[in-house]
Amino acid sequence: MGFLKNVQLSASDNVFKKEVLPNLKEKDGFKHVIMITSFSKWINQNFGVESKYTNQLDNILTEMQKMGYEIENAEHTTLKNQGLFGDMEGFHTLITYK
Repeated sequence: MGFLKNVQLSASDNVFKKEVLPNLKEKDGFKHVIMITSFSKWINQNFGVESKYTNQLDNILTEMQKMGYEIENAEHTTLKNQGLFGDMEGFHTLITYK
């Protein structure tokens, strides 16, 4: 595992523990949603996998499933010209779960 991937997963673990976990609803059979916000990689000009977003979001989905939550859907919207210098993309990901 590369250094950058370790940093990405560490950040994702931190967000999961401090922000996602306290906001997850009890498993009650009903559908619930949680929205995750994130940014693209610093340099995102290449055709390829957006590894930062992929690694971080996949980690959150995996942790939710380990806890017994069923992921129904994950939808995202992209916001252009984000970040301090306006050179990043922002992502809002709405996760529907039971």
